[in-house]
Amino acid sequence: MIAMVMACNPRLLIADEPTTALDVTVQKTILQLLRDLQEQTGVALLFVTHDLGVVAELCERVVVMYAGEVIEDGTVDDVFSVPQHPYTSGLLSSIPRPGMSSDRRLAAIPGRIPAAGEWPSGCHFHNRCPHARTGLCDNTHPVLVETTSGRSARCLRVTDLELQGVTGA
Repeated sequence: MIAMVMACNPRLLIADEPTTALDVTVQKTILQLLRDLQEQTGVALLFVTHDLGVVAELCERVVVMYAGEVIEDGTVDDVFSVPQHPYTSGLLSSIPRPGMSSDRRLAAIPGRIPAAGEWPSGCHFHNRCPHARTGLCDNTHPVLVETTSGRSARCLRVTDLELQGVTGA
C-alpha cells in the first residue's frame, strides 16, 4: 500500500493506524520505512494513532483529540513533558514507564466517553475531568486558544492549572 501511494509522488501521506495489530518487529520496519520516505522524498506525514509510544518515536508535533475536537497541540517534547489539558495529562499518566514497579497501578481516566453526538453541555470532558469547576466547565464550551508560543489547548482553566502546577503528567 505504501509503495502504491508513493508511486503517485504525494506531498502529504496520511497514515491512519498503519502499525495496528503488527508485531513489534514489523512495526519497527514500517516506522523506519516511513522515516526513510520522509527523508528521501520530503513528503509530509500525518500519522493517526492511539499509540503514544509511536508518536514519541516518530513525530515532531502532536495533536490530541477528544470527542472529535482538538484539545491540545504542540511539539511532542512540550506536550509529553508538560501537558496543558487534563485529558492529555490523564493519557500520559496511563502509560507504563520503564523501571515502574509491577505492583503500581496505572492511572485511569474516570468515566466513559459519551456516544458521538451526545456530548455534555459545556466542555465535552468536564464529566471526567478532575479539575472541572461546576458552573464554569459544565456551561461554557471552550475554544482552542494559543497558550504559549506554538502550543494551544481547549480548556477554560488552563491558566489556573498551569499556575497550580497540576497539568504535568
